[in-house]
Amino acid sequence: MPHLNLKLYPGRTPEMKENLAKAIRKALAEESGVWQPDDISVSVEEIPAEEFEAKAKASFKEEELLLDSKYINFK
Repeated sequence: MPHLNLKLYPGRTPEMKENLAKAIRKALAEESGVWQPDDISVSVEEIPAEEFEAKAKASFKEEELLLDSKYINFK
C-alpha cells in the first residue's frame, strides 16, 4: 500500500524502468513520512504514443487528476 502505475511510451530498457520506479518509490516514501520504500509497489504500462492520451484518460476519473501535463489534461 500504496500502488503506483506508471504509463509511459515504449522504448525504455528494463533497467531504466526499474531505476525510475525505485526513484519514485523512494521519493514517495520520503515525502509521506509514513511509508517505507518497500511498502510501495510500482508497475509500468507501456502505451504507444498514438494511443497514450485516450488510454491514460480512460484509466481514471477527471476529478482524480491532481497534476495535468501537456500530454494529459481535460481542458
